[in-house]
Amino acid sequence: MTFFYHILSLLFAVAIVPLFTLFSISSKYKFKFLKHHFGFAPGRKKEGTKTVWLYALSLGEVKAAAPVLKNIHEKNPNLKIVVSVTTDSGYEGALEHLKVAENIFFHPLDCLPFTWLAVSRIQPDLYLVVDTGFWPGLIDQLHHKKIPMLVLNGRISDASAKNYLKAGSLFQVMFQQFDRLCMQNKNDQQALIALGVNPEKIELAGDPKFDELQPMNHDDKIRLRKIFKLEESTPLWIAGSTHAGEEEIVLEAHLRLKKMHPDLVLILAPRRIERVGDISSLLEKKNIPFCRRSSMEGSLPKSVILLDTMGELAGIYSLCKVALIGRSLVAPGGGHSLIEPLANGAAVLHGPYIGNIGRVADEARKQGLAFTVNKAEDICEKVHSFLEQKEQDQGPGSKAKAFFEEQKGAAEKMAGIALETLN
Repeated sequence: MTFFYHILSLLFAVAIVPLFTLFSISSKYKFKFLKHHFGFAPGRKKEGTKTVWLYALSLGEVKAAAPVLKNIHEKNPNLKIVVSVTTDSGYEGALEHLKVAENIFFHPLDCLPFTWLAVSRIQPDLYLVVDTGFWPGLIDQLHHKKIPMLVLNGRISDASAKNYLKAGSLFQVMFQQFDRLCMQNKNDQQALIALGVNPEKIELAGDPKFDELQPMNHDDKIRLRKIFKLEESTPLWIAGSTHAGEEEIVLEAHLRLKKMHPDLVLILAPRRIERVGDISSLLEKKNIPFCRRSSMEGSLPKSVILLDTMGELAGIYSLCKVALIGRSLVAPGGGHSLIEPLANGAAVLHGPYIGNIGRVADEARKQGLAFTVNKAEDICEKVHSFLEQKEQDQGPGSKAKAFFEEQKGAAEKMAGIALETLN
C-alpha cells in the first residue's frame, strides 16, 4: 500500500504546488519560506558531523522537544541538530525554545519529489518525530535508506488507533518501520502492539514537558498581577486553551459564579488567537464586560480578560487556585496539557473527552489534583469550592508541585535512547 501512496503523491505533486502556494499567502511565515515545503530545506554544511533531524508539528510538540534536544546537545555537543515544523506557532516556538538547533525550517509536504529532495539536502543520521507527526511517505524513504527513526513523547488516542487500523496496512507498516517508539503510557503501548509493532521496540518514557517547565517565583507573580491589574485579594479562575463550543459553557459557569463572587475575574485563553474576534462577539452578545490582554493599558480589569497574546498562559496559571483545561468539554476533544497549571500549584478541571492526556489526568485525579466536569453547573460548583477556601488553606498547591516533581526524568531517558539509537 505504501507503493501506491508514493505513486499518488507523484501525481498530486503538480497540483499541490499552486494550491499550497495560494493557501500559504495568508500565513505569517509559510509563504515566506514556501520553498521549504517543496523540499528545499537548508542543506548539510559540515562534513564529518552527524545530523539529527527533529520534526515537531506545532508549538506543543516544540515545547515537548525542548528538554530532550537540550539533553542530547549536552551529551553530544558535536551533533548538528535541525528542526522542521508545520505551523506558524511551531516556527515561532522553535525560534524561542530550540536554541540548540542550527536550522529551523518548514517540514516538506509528504509527496515523493519534495521529501526526496529534503532528505538528500539534509542527509540526516537520525530522524526524530515528536508526539503524532507521522508522514508515511517520508518515513518509508528514510527506512529504505536505513536512517534510524525514533518517536519521542508518542501518543495515540483511541480514535486515532481505530483510524490507523481502518487505513489498512499503510500506517501499520509505517509504525513498524520505526527503530524505537518512546510512548507516554500503557494505552499508547497497547495501541502500537495492536498495529503490529514489536513490543521490544516500545519504551514507556513519560512526558518530557515536566522537565522543561519551571514554576513562577514570587517576584514573577507580582509582575504578572501588575500587568493584569489584579490585587492579591481579587478572586480569579482561568479557562485555558479553549476550543469552539467550550466558551459558551465556561461563560455560563462564570455568570453563575459572579452571583456568589461579585469581584470574580475570569482569564479566558482560546487555543487559537484567530478566534478572539468570535469570542469577543460572544461576550458582547451576553453583555459581559471584558477587555483584551493586548489593550489593557490604563483600563481596570473587567469581568473577563480575553488573552489574545502568545506565550503567557503557562505563567498566568500561577495566579489562580483552579483552572479549566480546554478541548475536553466538547466531543471529540482530546484534552490539552495539565502540566502548566499543576506545575504552578493549581487544581485542574477538565471535561470527559481527554483521550490525549489520559495517563496524567488519571494520576492527578487519584491524588485529588484534577476533577472531571461535564457542564456549567459542575464547573461552577468546583470553582466555587476552591474560591471558598480560607487564605491559610493552601489547597492543592504543595501537593500539585510534589506531583509535578515526581513526573520528571522523561527528557533524559529519551535523549539517552536517541543517542543509543544513533550510535
